[in-house]
This record gives sequence, structure tokens and C-alpha cells, in this order.
Amino acid sequence: MRSVLVILGIAFLALAISIATQRSKDLSPAPQEEEAAAKEAEQQAAWKKADEERRAKARQASRDFKPPMEGATRVTVKIAGKGEIVIEVYPKAAPETVKQFVSLAKSGFYNNIKFHRVEPNFVVQAGDPDTKETSSAELAGMSDEQKAALGIGAGGSGKSIPFEPNNLAHIRSTVAMALSTPRSPTGDSQFFINLSDNVGLNNDYCVFGKVVQGMDIVDKIAVGDAIESMIAQ
Repeated sequence: MRSVLVILGIAFLALAISIATQRSKDLSPAPQEEEAAAKEAEQQAAWKKADEERRAKARQASRDFKPPMEGATRVTVKIAGKGEIVIEVYPKAAPETVKQFVSLAKSGFYNNIKFHRVEPNFVVQAGDPDTKETSSAELAGMSDEQKAALGIGAGGSGKSIPFEPNNLAHIRSTVAMALSTPRSPTGDSQFFINLSDNVGLNNDYCVFGKVVQGMDIVDKIAVGDAIESMIAQ
């Protein structure tokens, strides 16, 4: 009888071990799950590498930013409720673009135009005369769809200029001409200021200036903030 019990005990023990082993196997990832996890890890590694390369490229662009200073002049922009910023412009790098920007500034064109686009860590943009007829509060409360429906963001002075490619990089504080499509002769009055190193825009949008004073004020610009005046030297 005892031998029978021993045999039964051994059998139950073997069964328990078998069940435990099977459960352990059940908890192991299926081959397809392991493959998916490997692909995700590979994708994450690729994204990390691309981001590191982008940052390295941006740091190099910052070090290499050496605009031609021949004829460089400054434009002082007073932003309502925020303060003044000073933009240095480089006619040697983009003669037609700088000529247009300075001419419009001297004519008073930009006075009371509002910033209609603010993308944190990307850009702030202004220069659409249609924003003059919209209050700051109304503009600030509009969605992108509402602004597009009213045509806000599409206006200009009516005089387009050619696209002027140059070697100036889109690093933080640089100023560039907005275009309807990259590399197109659709520049007019709208400009944007880079809030970050946006080297992905290089060669697609013309950099013609740089904020040399008041970048801390640019960082505080919100949709609806108005340009009180622009004074070009």
C-alpha cells in the first residue's frame, strides 16, 4: 500500500511540475510578439539616432552662422504690451527680401499688424495686413480653421519677391520670409522668427535677418499681439 502511495505521490509531483512548466511556457512571448518588440526597439533606436543627428546638425549650424555684414542694418520692432526687439538684416545674403522688408517697415505697413501664428518651440509669424481689422482678443480665440476661413494668414502687400536661396541656417532667433510653398517666388510681407533650431527648413525658406536684441520678448509673443511700430535705420 505504501509503495502505491509513493508511486501516486511521484505521479502527482510529475504532473505538478509538468503544469508549472507549461504555465511558464505560456508566459513566454509568442514569436510574433518578440518580433514586434524587436521592431519597436529598432524603430526607437532609429528615432533616437535621427534626433541626435538633427541636434548635432543644429549645433554645427549655430557655430557656422556667419552672415555677410556688408550693408547690414537694423530694424526696431515695438510689440504692444511686450517691449522692443531689434532685427539685424543682411542685404548681401538676400537683397530683394531685405529691400522689401525694410521698405514696408519704413512705409508703416507693419504698424498694427498682429502675430497670427505662434507655434511653441517652432516659430512666431506676422505680416498679414488682414489681421489689422481683427481685434487681438478675437484673433487669439480663433482656431486655425476659423483663421483659414477668414483668409487670415494669406494676405500680403500685393508685391511678391523672388525666392533667394543662401547658406544661412534656420537657427533660433533667425528671421525668414514666409512662402506659400517652399522655394517659391511667393514671398511678400509675412515673416517668421525661429524659436528653435529648425534646420529642417534650411534651403527652403530664405533667412534674411536675426534678432540681436529682445529674444526673451519674442519668446513671450502670443497670437493677437500687435506690432505697434517698425523703425528701420
